[in-house]
Amino acid sequence: MSTRRQFVNMLVSDSVKCIYTLRRFDLSRNQFFHPTAEAAASHAKVLPTWSPNQNKMETHSVAAKEKKKLVRPPPALVNMKPSICSMNPEMEFKMHCYPLTETRLFFADSSARVFRFDADTRCFTTMPSLHTRKYSPLAISVPTSPPTTAIAYKNAGEGGCLYIFDGVLKAGKGVQFEAIVYRSRDNLLNRNIGNAWHCDALPLPPYVNSKAYEPAPICSYALVGGDTICISTMGVGTYCFNTVAREWYKAGDWMMPFDGKAEYDPELGLWFGVSATNFHLPCAADISGVVKGEEPPPKQTQIWTDIDVPKGWHPRPSHPTQVVSLGSGRFCITEFFHTLAYDSPFDRPHPDETFAVFTGVEVVLPPDGSGKAKCATMMKHKSVTCRTHVANVIKSVV
Repeated sequence: MSTRRQFVNMLVSDSVKCIYTLRRFDLSRNQFFHPTAEAAASHAKVLPTWSPNQNKMETHSVAAKEKKKLVRPPPALVNMKPSICSMNPEMEFKMHCYPLTETRLFFADSSARVFRFDADTRCFTTMPSLHTRKYSPLAISVPTSPPTTAIAYKNAGEGGCLYIFDGVLKAGKGVQFEAIVYRSRDNLLNRNIGNAWHCDALPLPPYVNSKAYEPAPICSYALVGGDTICISTMGVGTYCFNTVAREWYKAGDWMMPFDGKAEYDPELGLWFGVSATNFHLPCAADISGVVKGEEPPPKQTQIWTDIDVPKGWHPRPSHPTQVVSLGSGRFCITEFFHTLAYDSPFDRPHPDETFAVFTGVEVVLPPDGSGKAKCATMMKHKSVTCRTHVANVIKSVV
């Protein structure tokens, strides 16, 4: 059985003061899940499935519902503020959060500076800077192999690799794909003087340098098989990067069925993320065959929806749902909504109040052990709703 997480991390931005904060939901307080199997059996709800031929507006009920109870976001664990740097001519003051593990997180600003934060000890560690700043960064962490030597055991907490790449890859635009890795120090005498963090520039997929290629966004990405990063690019197809050989190869002209990042749950043998068909809805699929050039069967992709939404709430078009794996078949699904207001009966509506809804769900497979996504059932446990505004913008949930 895989280990369950104890926290859900959030990167929150104060757009007025340009300050970022790391906040954490403590899952031991039972905010997202019922404490016992008996309570779950009595109160958890089976979410209905959704198919692409449904109207996207049908994914949420227009019937009147009881207004959701609002709670305050968790308190800030640490505050951060990006500074001005000559590498950032556009004067952007952004920060991004990349999880290596549940408690060890990397942060990078718009000037390519990187540091690591240990949430257990509340300690910052400076890291090698990225070669170039990333405009719309995506990241995947690759866990370290089990330690086999005394030195490896001593440094086990330092292991793992973080791969960062731009969301739109372009030829001739510098280093757009790189890895922060923990390995032996570079030295001329080849002595074993311990390990250190390095930032390695990595090759781009071959399609980027093709004359026929027009820059397009990476639509979905995932770690498959423990050592292969798979990306699907609009108009290009799916490519795989072997992190051991550090080589790219093409899997096919098709796309993976996700929008954004997909996370693997080893207990279920499935990948979970947001549907490429409707990025407000969670979905599951078996993409294990992608590394062998096998297209995930569309009919084996399962998509769920939740129609229990208050009247007048609408999904925010620019805020896709976020899915975070908590281990052992449990997930946190974060959805973003807004209400609409009218200045006059003749004006177009405009966003009024905005909300983030965090829902704990549990996915179970049939007793026969079938791992196909179409056989999976998603159980909704509890939800927590927070009001958001310009001084409290949720940038990412990891």
